Amino acid sequence: MKTFISTRTKFLSCALLMLPLMCFAQRTNVARDYPIYANGGKPDLVLDPQRFVAQMEIVDRYFAPTDCALAEGVVGGSGYRRLLRFDTVLMNRGDGDLVVGNRSDPNNPYAQYFDFHPCHGHYHIKDFSIYELIDVKTGKTAATGTKQGFCFEDSFKYEDGGKSHGYDCNNQGITSGWGDWYYKQLVGQWIDITNVPEGDYIVRVTLNSGGIFNEGENRYSNVTEVQIHIPDPRKKVAIVE
Repeated sequence: MKTFISTRTKFLSCALLMLPLMCFAQRTNVARDYPIYANGGKPDLVLDPQRFVAQMEIVDRYFAPTDCALAEGVVGGSGYRRLLRFDTVLMNRGDGDLVVGNRSDPNNPYAQYFDFHPCHGHYHIKDFSIYELIDVKTGKTAATGTKQGFCFEDSFKYEDGGKSHGYDCNNQGITSGWGDWYYKQLVGQWIDITNVPEGDYIVRVTLNSGGIFNEGENRYSNVTEVQIHIPDPRKKVAIVE
């Protein structure tokens, strides 16, 4: 099942909210659309589509040649770049926790997927999320981005979530009924759309793209899509309805 949000009759401007603490205080009723189910004690990761849409925007940002974003390959070059950025909250809707543990532990079962990035000074899980911009007319990929998972933790409690099991950046994971929030200001939490022409596109996010984590039945798709219109000159991104 894909989450696809499209519009045909009007354009809606996405909300602009710059303060992370204010974002943290918000809750959505999206859990009702993705009820926790018996998944053999395993997690099921799915993107929160409401936050994905609500926080989407286009910004221009300057990157120095020494910026970590260049070292990690999440922008196409130095100077001013045009970014389509958005929040992603990884909801765990299975009846078991996602348990990652301590990434610096060489005996960690996921150790082979960890990659230490000296620029930021911490471990990443390679290619955990893939971001794609698809041209509606041609079906071709106009731009891509990747988000390296780096700190799986309980940061968002949904209405049916129980008590957090205390996952954080040292002992990582996501409790069933909770979400891990990557806010749009984080490095790589975007698609570099510099030189992408005005037009209609689909933004596609794929989670757990390498199948690193066992999601059991995996009832909820790891792929979420939303159709947008990218304007020219720069304006806020518009969700197509």
